[in-house]
Amino acid sequence: MPQSSSGLRRFEFPYLKDGQGHYAPIVYLQAWTGNRWVYLQAYVDSGASWSVFHVDVAQLLGIKLNKAKRRYIALGNGSVIPIYLQHIRVRFAGVEFAAPAGFSDSLRVGFNLLGRAGFFTRFAVSFNDRARVLTVTRLTRK
Repeated sequence: MPQSSSGLRRFEFPYLKDGQGHYAPIVYLQAWTGNRWVYLQAYVDSGASWSVFHVDVAQLLGIKLNKAKRRYIALGNGSVIPIYLQHIRVRFAGVEFAAPAGFSDSLRVGFNLLGRAGFFTRFAVSFNDRARVLTVTRLTRK
């Protein structure tokens, strides 16, 4: 779990092991189902424009994908996948907010992705691969 320092503005997330046993910037966040909060894991990907979760997460959150906006996104390997875009209520690094999230059954990386939209405008994010720590600092609104 993250550790807060300097009040409630800065959080440090120790890297977690991915499916291959490598340390990676994988974090926990909470998402609202309509009647309770659930924990989700996601790989923080500064190269991803959108957060993308498996369609099973949409079912868990009670999201009807046939009412969501369909978009196509390009992955780092050049392939294009469909996502169903919806705003979800999340808690992350001591803040509760709505963030856009895509849901897809075509994401074949084995984990959810936490992308820039909705997150990187609220937080400064620093990766320290040597120390295996992700530092997230809440940005104040000006």
